[in-house]
Amino acid sequence: MQDKLIFYFIVYSFLGWCLESVYKTIMLKRPTNSGFLYGPFCPMYGIGAVLMIELGKVSNDVIIIFLLSFILFSIWEYIVAVILEKLFKTKYWDYSKLKFNIQGRICLKNSIYWGILGALLIFVIQPFIQKVTNLIPDEILIYVEIILSLAIAVDGTITIFRIMFIDKKIRQVFEIGETIKEKILEIKKQTLEENYKENLQKLIKELKLKQAILKIKLYKRIIKFRKSFPDMTSENITKFMKQKIELKDLTEKIKKYKER
Repeated sequence: MQDKLIFYFIVYSFLGWCLESVYKTIMLKRPTNSGFLYGPFCPMYGIGAVLMIELGKVSNDVIIIFLLSFILFSIWEYIVAVILEKLFKTKYWDYSKLKFNIQGRICLKNSIYWGILGALLIFVIQPFIQKVTNLIPDEILIYVEIILSLAIAVDGTITIFRIMFIDKKIRQVFEIGETIKEKILEIKKQTLEENYKENLQKLIKELKLKQAILKIKLYKRIIKFRKSFPDMTSENITKFMKQKIELKDLTEKIKKYKER
């Protein structure tokens, strides 16, 4: 089993993604591609499942396994929530409205689900997965592990890179807005030479074009994350989305700016 933990991590990352997507699709009543990554994997489930498989060796008692799962997955969910919040200054889930929660990161309801899921994992799911895995030749399994592990690593790198830039780009949108206001005030308040005034107007046009393009790109990225994490909260993202952006209006503005 030890040699196949990487494969189990990949399998449960995929199954976790399926579970999350189906659950959120039912709850939101619309197709939802869940997960932190762009691909169909949730490493949080993969790591948690592997830890539980190893921990499950200590007992064959369903009650003990339930309690271990209850505790382990709750701690793991809390740790993941803290890491994501610290790295990206964003909450990807919030259980504050549910009873018996800890800082909105974990709650009793989900912890009970984790306990049940852990028991199912050890006594039902893993034995079946293990039997199927044993049918796959080791040579093929190694290549599958390498290819899918690289795919997850690349996906994770791209996802993290893009998320880290969202906050930066949002700040840039508002900075451009402030610069535009300053330049407009400069035109209104001062007696300017015609050439300088024309240069300012040209600069304002370029800044508005740049801001409109940034808004469209940011809006699309943020919408994707909010579909996966409907409870996601971020001060900058909330401020940005309050602008009630209309993509059609922005597209028309971009066309007008380019035509001038």
